[in-house]
Amino acid sequence: MDSIQPFENVRTTERLLPRQLVVRGELVVYLLVGLLALVLRVAQLDVVPLNTQEARQALAAWRVVYPEAAGTVIVPESPIGFAIHYLTFSVLGSSEFSTRIVTALASLLLVFSPLLFSALFGKTRVLIMVFLLAFSPTMLAVGRMDSPVVWTFLCVVIGLWGVWKYHLHGLTRYSLLATVAAAAIIFLTEPTGLFVVLALILAGLFLVWMRRNTVEESEPLAIPPVGKWSAWPWGKTLPVALLSIFLVSTLFMLYPAGVSSVGELLGASLRGLTTPRPYLPPFFAVLTTLYYEPLLVIIGIVASFVVITGDEISWEDRFLLGWLIFGTALAFLYAGTGAEHALWMVIPLVGLSSRIITNLVVGGERYFAPRWSRWLIALIVAALSAMISVHAQAVARSLMTTPAIDLQQVNINPQNLIGIVIAILLILIGYFLASSEWGEGTSIRGGVLGVVAFAMITGLGVGWQIAVNNSDNAVEFWSRNPTSNRTIQLRQTILELADRETSGFPELAISAMVPDDGIVAWVLRDFPNTTFIADPTAARGQSVVILPSTFAEPDLGGAYVGQVVSVTNGWDFRTVNILNFPAWWLQRRTLTTTLPNDAVTLWLRQDIYNGVNSVLTQ
Repeated sequence: MDSIQPFENVRTTERLLPRQLVVRGELVVYLLVGLLALVLRVAQLDVVPLNTQEARQALAAWRVVYPEAAGTVIVPESPIGFAIHYLTFSVLGSSEFSTRIVTALASLLLVFSPLLFSALFGKTRVLIMVFLLAFSPTMLAVGRMDSPVVWTFLCVVIGLWGVWKYHLHGLTRYSLLATVAAAAIIFLTEPTGLFVVLALILAGLFLVWMRRNTVEESEPLAIPPVGKWSAWPWGKTLPVALLSIFLVSTLFMLYPAGVSSVGELLGASLRGLTTPRPYLPPFFAVLTTLYYEPLLVIIGIVASFVVITGDEISWEDRFLLGWLIFGTALAFLYAGTGAEHALWMVIPLVGLSSRIITNLVVGGERYFAPRWSRWLIALIVAALSAMISVHAQAVARSLMTTPAIDLQQVNINPQNLIGIVIAILLILIGYFLASSEWGEGTSIRGGVLGVVAFAMITGLGVGWQIAVNNSDNAVEFWSRNPTSNRTIQLRQTILELADRETSGFPELAISAMVPDDGIVAWVLRDFPNTTFIADPTAARGQSVVILPSTFAEPDLGGAYVGQVVSVTNGWDFRTVNILNFPAWWLQRRTLTTTLPNDAVTLWLRQDIYNGVNSVLTQ
């Protein structure tokens, strides 16, 4: 029997020590990025009113959760959105926060979705993808909306992961995951899901065509043979996918009528081919991408050229190129696009751009160049880019003189031009100095990284402006018909009336001549005694009446006090000329202001306005 020895007498190599937790640097980076992305998506989520599309989808679920709510039953265009709203409204009640919170969290998952493909792209490239998605103004703005497009692309990523894993292992569970994801995209997410799947299929065919027309000695992962795809277990996966569609659309049989939302989605999908959204110009998704993601577009075009002309290009990059091509074509052909559909191009652009940026980060340096050299150059270039931006904005304000193009009225401060010239000269001088010391490759890589870092930081500010600060400002290109913040005051006024007249219970009788599936209907969602009328005469003698502002002096059968409230705002961006464009693009400054697209008047009967009823009941 071995004798027991004291611990200090045992050799170090033979000691059984507890396993220590090792925290890697990349994990810390992911946690910091995740925390920043979460805060930016959740903060002040309830202070921005719902837009027209959000209000309609929210009302569709609210009137099922709260059957006493006024208005007719609405068939939603997004079954998965309806299911989420039903759940959140049942737990948290109806509010802007409960409407958007789950989609905001889903957008956070979409930001980190490249982690599923770490073995395919490599850790460095995946980290860069996460950074680009987290700092994208488009991703931030869409993530704060109640947009089912987020769920579309979350299902796209999951489905592509399932296809990739099925190619590697040939297991039925991966094909099942991919099939269910594809079915969800087409039948459960939003009207454009069918065409998103079509674009992905065309991207796959484009990948096969490129492979057959290029000569390659080797690829990291070859395209699977056709025979393997022909062995796809449709008999097992398709019934499960159909069952999933039925269960989600009917809320697991809690609301059997919800299956009609699938038909509504497909109908809206076909209508969107020829019917554009109100107030939006043609090709709006493409214009939105160019307006808010110019650097990402430039880098993506460079990456596309590399993929087309390169000989040893991996199949995943070629698929991303096909995805970008057919996603852009879809954005041109589909008439019913909104700003959120810019994700059709942004996500493949992120994938392609990450290839170039990865080469900038880990590309070869001269043996005598220190590792920190490119990062020092990037820091300096980012600072000088900020200097150029400040002076450029001042110049843009100087150009904003008159609606007509008249250069004689332009008065630019010479100091701003001198500041821009000095910053550019410093960049050029720094380039030559760094090239002589560390090589041209290091100088160029560091300079481009500096510009990318500056664009990413400013992208967060732009995204916040879109989603919060300028949420009701139609000058912001993202929102062509934004909901006015005055609707929040309208709701607060009605709640105060209910508190005074009905002791806080939502029993206030309201007559409203507004659409029963619009923004004002969402404002009145808690008042079951609301009556939606088609003629002002139906509201004669009522205590609280809401009419379109076009009725300046309606005959309501007594003395009334009215207050005009704008519902949506509008602005004609065609009033911007060449000289005014820089100020509009850089600072959203214009010579013309926003005007209400739609407005209502809240009419209170004189005794209600004076508080007679509350006095008599005391």
